[in-house]
Amino acid sequence: MKATRTRTLRGQLEVTAGGTAKAQLIVDDGLLNRGYKVTGFYVWENSGSPTQFNAVLSMSPSLAADDMDASNNNQIAWAWQATSGGWKEYILDPDHVIVRDLFVTVKDASNDFYNYMIVVEEYSITDDEAIINIIKEGSQSLD
Repeated sequence: MKATRTRTLRGQLEVTAGGTAKAQLIVDDGLLNRGYKVTGFYVWENSGSPTQFNAVLSMSPSLAADDMDASNNNQIAWAWQATSGGWKEYILDPDHVIVRDLFVTVKDASNDFYNYMIVVEEYSITDDEAIINIIKEGSQSLD
């Protein structure tokens, strides 16, 4: 695996009724020898005021009933903020390479706009590395 460049994916999601918003950030382009490793995942409310939310970065679309679940291999990063406490927590799994798709989901949030910034390193990967990471994306165990 050889790093080729660093990219920043950023944007804004609008949470409306139901408290959930989603976006697909990387779309499968069929180039299996290009992978991305997330090195930073940040989410914050538009006005900067403290509000409760949780966010998940995953390699498959998040279902409405999905929570932050470290046992789910599709989920690779988590962020949350407590109600009016103002503190945020970010956790990032360093053992992943995205070969096909990447999604961000903000849940349990007040109706508002939420910003996100994801920092990824682009890698040139072998066919074998691509296969292993596609298996991991599908939540399959390699044990």
